[in-house]
Amino acid sequence: MRNRRDVVVIGAGIVGLMTAHHLVKRGVKDVVVLDRAPSLLLGASGRNGGGIRAQWTSVENIELARRSIEQFKALASETGQHTWFRQGGYLFLARTEEQLAQLRKAAEFQNRHGVRTRMVGPEEARDIVPDVSVTGVLGGTYNPDDGTLFPWPVVHGVADLLKHEGVPIELNTTVTGFRRSNGRIAAVETERGEIQADHIVLAAGAWSRELAARADVEVPTHPERHEILVTEALKPFLKPMVVDLANGLYCSQAMRGELVGGLGYPHHEGPSWASTFDFLQAFAAALTRLFPSLGGVNVLRQWAGSYDMSPDHKPILGRTPTVENLYVACGLAGHGFMIAPMAGQTIAELITSGRTSLDIRKFRLGRFAEGDIEAETMVIG
Repeated sequence: MRNRRDVVVIGAGIVGLMTAHHLVKRGVKDVVVLDRAPSLLLGASGRNGGGIRAQWTSVENIELARRSIEQFKALASETGQHTWFRQGGYLFLARTEEQLAQLRKAAEFQNRHGVRTRMVGPEEARDIVPDVSVTGVLGGTYNPDDGTLFPWPVVHGVADLLKHEGVPIELNTTVTGFRRSNGRIAAVETERGEIQADHIVLAAGAWSRELAARADVEVPTHPERHEILVTEALKPFLKPMVVDLANGLYCSQAMRGELVGGLGYPHHEGPSWASTFDFLQAFAAALTRLFPSLGGVNVLRQWAGSYDMSPDHKPILGRTPTVENLYVACGLAGHGFMIAPMAGQTIAELITSGRTSLDIRKFRLGRFAEGDIEAETMVIG
């Protein structure tokens, strides 16, 4: 590796790759991306369900998502990779009056901020998804502009763009620490040597807190294990992502026919990725409650990954208060893939101009010490 770069990005997941991609688009090509993994997609970027939505309860998350959706629309042509992006919508289902009231409040808020969410009754929910059982369902919300994609070709497509621009992605490269000087990081220390840099971006997902501590920066995030599975391919019948608020179930059908889904199952703290039979049983019960005809479907693969949780379930984006050339992009609460394009663009804008096109004051790291916290409530899975 070269021992001097303008920017070092730590983390070769989608957020780190998108940050490097947007730096290149702004003329900064002396960038290197580091990751300790031996290959791409071993972290959360290769373990998520591919959902993309703008149904949020904070203005900041809505704007991150809306602008990211626009970028996802263009990404296939930009990368030359079929990303399987499809705007089939998100359908949230409520089974209690309290849940329905929460969805109604969220829909009104989203409408005020340009998101086309609408309330639906049980019969309209069945019109949208004819196979769904609405027994016990009081209503829900639907936004046709939300959608899904296949994460793997997105990651590989952006990685290929970077390689074409001469930006190296150094895998098998563990960051061991940082050399500090005059309130800045002078160099990133790795097992393969030291890299001096003007700017360092920490986008290491569930490992961000540990790495930030090595720069004497406290990032109040923690990893939380979530499980997910995929079934055999079925004849197409499910256009939107369906979310059952009663149990946190989410399920979509990929364009290849498989069902992909997870559950608001009791989660475990820590970075463990072990999958469990208990989750499989709970998911099967929740899925067949919504789709009774799916009782005989075969599960092909089951796995787990880590949500990188912040205290208010909102991203942490921006320059750190105590180290002037260290930027963080973490704490994305399991929804990092869907907002990665704008998260990466935001960090790239800060590095190149010191300003951002999106107001990120609510995402600053310092909000926790200042007590400026307003939790995002529409976190699922």
